[in-house]
Parts: sequence; structure tokens; C-alpha cells
Amino acid sequence: MNSGLYSAYSGLRANADMLEVLANNLANLNTTGFKGDETFFRLYNRAVSESGLPPLDQAINDSTVVQGTVINFQGGPTTATGRDLDAALEGAGFFVVETPSGTRYTRNGHFQVNSQGRLVTSEGFEVVGKRGAITVPPGKVSIAQNGAIEANGTAVDTLKIVDFADKTQLQKAGSSMFQAKPGAVEQEARETQVRQGSLEQSNINPVQQMMSMINMMRQFEGLQKAINTVMNTLNEKSVNQVGRPAV
Repeated sequence: MNSGLYSAYSGLRANADMLEVLANNLANLNTTGFKGDETFFRLYNRAVSESGLPPLDQAINDSTVVQGTVINFQGGPTTATGRDLDAALEGAGFFVVETPSGTRYTRNGHFQVNSQGRLVTSEGFEVVGKRGAITVPPGKVSIAQNGAIEANGTAVDTLKIVDFADKTQLQKAGSSMFQAKPGAVEQEARETQVRQGSLEQSNINPVQQMMSMINMMRQFEGLQKAINTVMNTLNEKSVNQVGRPAV
């Protein structure tokens, strides 16, 4: 019976972990360039070494845990802004950004020009071009589909756009940016196009996320009732009735 209680508790814990992921996804529904997380589970059997146990005993020893999360890199919808320094990527790849903590990668193309004339992100981090940091002189800015930047018709630089064959080598670094794990190899994104005056929105599907959250809440309530039944009903009967000698 205690094993069954532990199995129900593990289900509660797994549901709570998944609800936290879903809540974070929904909280970033309007975050430009945000990529949602998806959870995956692992079934752990505490009695796996006791293969001689009957099926019921084996079943109540099964525990569900959240093994981890994976990032959904599917592209989000593109929204036109009409702003010259906004840029969205059509196809795979990331803009390259230099931060005090090192190189980062992002799909958020909401760029600005700082007081030094450098092209930066909304957080103030320098955007990297093929020749390094990008200095944009005053004037009308245009960004071509291949990422080439011009100011008043004069060539400035070309946005550096890279991709990773194995995207599991990327981890979130906050502000819709990603950090490459040690050993990850970046490559030029050759078929990706840049759309000036647009931004890529979050790839979160709010209806899907809400349906998943409702299902998780229902499972959560069911497991709570199961625990209550074990602790307050079955245990009480075990003590007061099963153990009572026959008269």
C-alpha cells in the first residue's frame, strides 16, 4: 500500500513539474523569438530487481518522473512592424550576438543603434556581422534578404546568420537567446532569408498549451483523490476492520 502511495505522489510531482513548464511557455506567449519547452517522462520501477513479484506489486512500484525538457525550435509566426531595424529569419538559423558572458544566438531581430553607432539588441548586446561588430552610420537603413545592410545606399556589413546541425547542443540563456554547449559546431545558414520590417513571434500555441494544462490539472486532482483514499479510507479500514479479530 505504501508503494501505491509513493506511485501516486510521483505522479503528482511529475504533473507539478510539467505544469511549471506549461506556465512558463504561456507566460512567454508574447515574447519575441521565444521557443517553447516540451517535457518528456521516464517510468522508474522501484522493484525492477525483484522480477519475481506478482504483476500487481510490480505495477504499484512504478513511479513517473520528468526526465527533462527539450526546446521546440519550430519557427513562430512572423508579424510585420514596418520598422527598418526589425528583422525576421525565414528558415533555420540564428542571429549572432556578443554579450559579456560570451557568444549567444537568437531569433529576436528587434535591433537598435546605440549611442556609439553600433547595431545592438534591445538588451544592448552587439549584433555580429561577417566582419565583426556592426557600425551603422546615420540615415535610411535597408536590410536585404541575404542580410546585407546598407545605410543611405552605402554597404555597411552583412548579418552573420548561423545554424547548428544538432540543436540539442543549444541551451536557453534568457531573453530569447541560446548558448552553445562546449564542442558544438556552428555553420553558416545558407538558405535562410532575412525579412526587414518584421519580427518572429513566439512559437507557443496558446490553445494547445491550455488544453495540456487542463489535462494536467485533471490528472493532478485525480491523483490527489487517490492519495486521500489511501491515507484516509483504506488505511483506516486496515487498522479498524482488517486487524479486528472475528467474534
